Amino acid sequence: MQSAKKLVVVDEFDWEYKRLQRPTAAVAKANDSLGLSNTLRNSSLADDSKVRQYVEELHRYLNVNKSAKQTSPAIN
Repeated sequence: MQSAKKLVVVDEFDWEYKRLQRPTAAVAKANDSLGLSNTLRNSSLADDSKVRQYVEELHRYLNVNKSAKQTSPAIN
């Protein structure tokens, strides 16, 4: 039987592995931060709706760590 080599394609920077290893709260914060920026840049929204949406997203952004701690099960 002939020997064979196994070739595996690997991301040079291992992005997928690093993405999976990031804490959930950090990912949520990053996504919410992008949402805040997108809200401010959205020219199709009227100013009053833009403010309302921005405040909602800011509240969500500031409370990510609190909600993550509340939903995580306690280990005894």
